[in-house]
Amino acid sequence: YGIGTALTLGAALLAAGWLVQTGGAGVPAAVLVVLLALAAAEPFAALRRGALEAGRTLLAARRLAPHWQAPQAGVVPACDAEPEGAPADGLALDLQQLSAAHPGALRSVLHGVSLRLAVGERVALVGASGAGKSTLMAVVAGEIAPQAGRCRRIAHCLLTQRSEVFQDDLRGNLLLAAPDASDAQLWAVLEAAGLATALRTRQAGLDTVLGEGGLGLSGGQLRRLALARLLLRDAPLWLLDEPTEALDAATARDVLERLCRAAAGHTLLIATHLRREAALADRLLQIQNGRLVADLRRGTAA
Repeated sequence: YGIGTALTLGAALLAAGWLVQTGGAGVPAAVLVVLLALAAAEPFAALRRGALEAGRTLLAARRLAPHWQAPQAGVVPACDAEPEGAPADGLALDLQQLSAAHPGALRSVLHGVSLRLAVGERVALVGASGAGKSTLMAVVAGEIAPQAGRCRRIAHCLLTQRSEVFQDDLRGNLLLAAPDASDAQLWAVLEAAGLATALRTRQAGLDTVLGEGGLGLSGGQLRRLALARLLLRDAPLWLLDEPTEALDAATARDVLERLCRAAAGHTLLIATHLRREAALADRLLQIQNGRLVADLRRGTAA
């Protein structure tokens, strides 16, 4: 689209200059030619955006479709994964010989992962980019179905480095986590997340309208909004995938301090490559090439 627009405008400028130079048209007519070239490109801008949104919508539908399909009687799933359910008493998460791949991929990303988290435990999953951290978190969150093995966990909530914010007011974005929450509850979680003070300076308050993707809030404020939704959901198992990635040091430190205070009584599984995030955990798991290769308690030697 951009190249086509530039070429069209360039051709119009050349044509207008040639017409003026040869006397085929006056300056007003030449300007009209250029303006018409600019106006002709406007309808295609909407088509370009529509094509981009259609692609994103298709990807989202593929990701969500498995959760909409009801199991059919007599149909056996085409994988060796065991049915999901609650783990044994005292456990928040129980993975046994778990293997998984991204939808449509031919190769597995996770290979025979076994892991148990006790209720109230704080565990950091560390490893290089591409090691399988986010894939494991997606399987635990239920966004990717395992190919084989077992995944059992208690009620959970996922906080990622990308804050999904919709073109709606602030109240509507918060109510996604708890549709029946009162305004008092919304302000309470905003206060706990460190966002209330900034919002009180805005006359609209909870009625503040956010643009697509959270337009109107800074990156740090978007992460605090995501934290507020996590607190509002209050699931016993928190899955934190790079929660302070791309934040400046001061904002990241404040967000982590608030997370640590709010996490009392919760079980944490944190996927990270940052020392500041791993510091929240008392147990470190190292993942490499889709396999867990180390399991260390804080204070023990490697």
